[in-house]
Amino acid sequence: MRKPRRTLLVLAALAGLVASLLTPAAAQAAYYGSETNYAVATSAPTGADGVDYFCASHTYVIVCVMPYGDKIYVADLKKDDHAAVAEWMVETEPDPSIRSGSCVSKLGGGTWGLCNKNFPENRTAYVRGARYNSGNLVDRGLSRELTT
Repeated sequence: MRKPRRTLLVLAALAGLVASLLTPAAAQAAYYGSETNYAVATSAPTGADGVDYFCASHTYVIVCVMPYGDKIYVADLKKDDHAAVAEWMVETEPDPSIRSGSCVSKLGGGTWGLCNKNFPENRTAYVRGARYNSGNLVDRGLSRELTT
């Protein structure tokens, strides 16, 4: 009597294992664009907005780009569970095609973060601030145009 019961338990365990392996995984949330970088802590950019760097702001997020040096700064202005994200897009050659991505700051409220990129020179670029929760978009601001 015990052998059939054991066999059934082993078969049920194997069926459960096979079912879990064949079940598709849930799609993973992603940030904007095809490139994602995580910001390292830094101080705020220095110089004059519009001369040395260009900034865009959104609810609790400030994003600044230094086009000469290709530095993206992002500030999280509120202590919450949201990541402050600089979403960017730059035209490249040929055609032009588009390169885009995110500079994600999970450094916490009141902290500036920095992502160092390498963009092509003399190209039109766009940047905007956004907030994400666990990789899912909460909201985003308007884009600001600049030349790299």
